[in-house]
Amino acid sequence: MNGHALGERTGWVLAATLLAFGTVTGVSADHPGSRPAGPPAAATSVAATDTGTPISSPFNLAGTVPAWLTFGTHPSLADPVDPSLADPVVGWPSSPSIRPAPPKPAAPKPAPPKPAAPKPAPAPRLWWSIYHGTNHVWMPTLGINRPVYFFPCSRSQSPDNYVYRWGCAGTNNVYLLGHAYGVFKALYNAYYNGRLRIGMPVVYADGYGRVHLYRVTTWRVVSPADPTWAMASQRVPSMTLQTCVGSTGTLRLVVRLVEVMA
Repeated sequence: MNGHALGERTGWVLAATLLAFGTVTGVSADHPGSRPAGPPAAATSVAATDTGTPISSPFNLAGTVPAWLTFGTHPSLADPVDPSLADPVVGWPSSPSIRPAPPKPAAPKPAPPKPAAPKPAPAPRLWWSIYHGTNHVWMPTLGINRPVYFFPCSRSQSPDNYVYRWGCAGTNNVYLLGHAYGVFKALYNAYYNGRLRIGMPVVYADGYGRVHLYRVTTWRVVSPADPTWAMASQRVPSMTLQTCVGSTGTLRLVVRLVEVMA
């Protein structure tokens, strides 16, 4: 409520009060000095028909004032301010155009990345994978490194100084033979010097270039008249090495090996 409205309302209240005072006391505007002969009927009528709040008048007016004249009690005189629209700072309605916008919902946090699957460990490199070739034999602990030739079972000629694969051996039995004075001299010396050991490796590349690893499992000395043990078929992939032994070279040293992966 501003000052102009307050002054206007105050003026109306004073005017109504003076009007009521003049009516009750009988003082008229045309005859300010005349007084009524009888009791103040208007005042009696107001007091009898209206109930209001007793007030103190500067004119010592005895009686009541209508309730709607009491300042601030009449509905038409109340401030039309909606409390729900009141601005918490200045106490007046806020303009909708300057109301703060509602906060935007926070963006969802991205899901943490899934850990990468561990890469499989590379297969261990086999030490004997460095050997390559076809029809070749290596015995690294004895320094043997020789090509292999085929010796048919039907051959009647004596072997030359080469390593041969004998065609008379049974299945699962790579049968290699060589002279003790030449290609298999290291094997002959190892047997007599006690250096031949179980587990010694032999690497062999077959005619297709496939490389195989064998290890020594046992050995024995036999007569050439009984080669059955050396030439027999085997249940698992095996190898037999043969060379001559004895004071005259009439006996045979046969060494048995079994294929392994490492």
